[in-house]
Amino acid sequence: MAFYSYDKYSMTVITGYLYAQRHTAVVTDTGVNNIMSMFYTPNIKVYRGIDNFIRIEFKNRDQKRVSMTDHTANIVILDKENNVAFLERSLTPIDPRRGIFEALISEADLLNLDSKFFSYGLKVTNGEDRTTPAYADDNYSANGVLEIDEGVYPTFVDSTSETFTSGDTGSNISIKPYINRNTAQHTAQIYFSSAFTGTLTIQGSINPSNSIQNADFTDITSKTYTAQEDNDFINFTGVFSAVRFVRATTTGTLSEVLYRP
Repeated sequence: MAFYSYDKYSMTVITGYLYAQRHTAVVTDTGVNNIMSMFYTPNIKVYRGIDNFIRIEFKNRDQKRVSMTDHTANIVILDKENNVAFLERSLTPIDPRRGIFEALISEADLLNLDSKFFSYGLKVTNGEDRTTPAYADDNYSANGVLEIDEGVYPTFVDSTSETFTSGDTGSNISIKPYINRNTAQHTAQIYFSSAFTGTLTIQGSINPSNSIQNADFTDITSKTYTAQEDNDFINFTGVFSAVRFVRATTTGTLSEVLYRP
């Protein structure tokens, strides 16, 4: 698959490759010798924001395809450092006579998992209801490596809520200035629980977020309201390490600000 971009003077061609992830797992087979043929299974890579489909090909120790028509298989994702199993999913038979199954790691499965390296294991159950591991390398290792990557499909991040529970000067909201760089767009949605007369000032700081003091904040923008009841929003731009909201009330209540960098 190729994507083409043209301008008046040149042509740029970017090539994107579409292919399924295929991984090999070995099941014990008494009909072959006890020597494991050398092979290497690469890491499974899964991405946030999409459903991930991974083909698993089961073979014997001679690297021959095996029939899995009377077998079922599961994949388990675990954190061996903390001895925690996070999820277990059944594999879908694609061509069981040739030992080909498919694992689905869904978008929802990854929501509560950190982006890092995990271990995975494959459990195979035969027609006699006997469960054994499938091996991920030539050293009879029952665990492979699964990597969660969120760089390609970023996850949705909830807005930060400021409700002024500690007073009219809101809390310091740390942000990552490198995310949007110099075109950083910020949005604040303002809510009123009664007709509000007063001002809302947005302040920002460029100092490191772990050492910010009150004096480090400067005013970015300010908006004055008179008997305001309908929700409002404010957009502003700039690169900051932290922002905060300052409310000055004459009458009424400005109850909440939802902020998204």
